[in-house]
Amino acid sequence: MVRDIGSFAVAEHQGEVTGCASLYVYDSGLAEVRSLGVEAGWQGQGQGSAIVQHLLKKAQNMAIKKVFVLTRVPEFFMQQGFIPTSKSLLPEKVMKDCERCPRLHACDEVALEFTFDQDRLIAKANVA
Repeated sequence: MVRDIGSFAVAEHQGEVTGCASLYVYDSGLAEVRSLGVEAGWQGQGQGSAIVQHLLKKAQNMAIKKVFVLTRVPEFFMQQGFIPTSKSLLPEKVMKDCERCPRLHACDEVALEFTFDQDRLIAKANVA
């Protein structure tokens, strides 16, 4: 089960939190999946996918056109329908977080984006 708690979505099983992530919405209508984490014993069992799909549906219901993520695990997000993009196309993120980051010039995170295509999101949700 996935529940919303403010900007966070939390996955739980029998009252135990198994994972969480947040959806941060920028003034421009762009949104970011942030802070995705799944308990070690629950990794590989669909918890992360369920959370990301929940946040994508939430973004779509808010009429957001594009969701992005910066991650060290791009393969996971690519399985969710995200595609590589350039950080230079995310000025709101760069100004908000990246410019103050000590890793700015040695960043090991990959930028990925999800642009809404109604058929793709519905098909992905039916597979999960």
